[in-house]
Amino acid sequence: MTFFIGRCRVTVGFFFLAVIALLLTLDQSGAAQTGLACAALHECAHLAAMGALGCMPREIRFTPFGIDIIKPCRTDRSYGRDVLISLAGPLANLAAAAVCFAVFRLRFPMFLLANLVLFVLNIAPVEPLDGGQALQAFLCTKMEPGRAAKMVSVISFLALVPLACAGFLILFRSKWNFSLLFVSCYLMVLLLMKRER
Repeated sequence: MTFFIGRCRVTVGFFFLAVIALLLTLDQSGAAQTGLACAALHECAHLAAMGALGCMPREIRFTPFGIDIIKPCRTDRSYGRDVLISLAGPLANLAAAAVCFAVFRLRFPMFLLANLVLFVLNIAPVEPLDGGQALQAFLCTKMEPGRAAKMVSVISFLALVPLACAGFLILFRSKWNFSLLFVSCYLMVLLLMKRER
């Protein structure tokens, strides 16, 4: 399904809707609803930052692996603006967790935990994530963009190795929790695919 909001093309894939429906159907604890709400807050913060900084997206794609926000091609590119846009999502999750804790203490632990997990995961200096994108934009202010991209690839790999090791340890100790291992392997595949291009 494709539609336009102003000049922004929005594409919602069938498999995105299927994954959401499956998550909501199988989840008995309410964790999926909470996680989706926190993820929506995260993405809305990126869009709000883009709107505030005057660079609304050209396209938004909803895929089974997440939401891709395609920035407009601009001749007046500002790496500082890219840093702010990249950090807006994780900082919104951190702010939501802080407000939740300050107002409600531990009455809504799932909301608090989901926001903290999204913050910690997305702030990591791994390129497909917001932290890696912010790091690359920041490094582009200090050096040539190609060199900055290579440096971020190395930093991303160095950050993913201990994450994958921790995922293996958690898998062996818990006998069933493979989520961190899956996330780290998925990010490694994305990193390797980017290097191939």
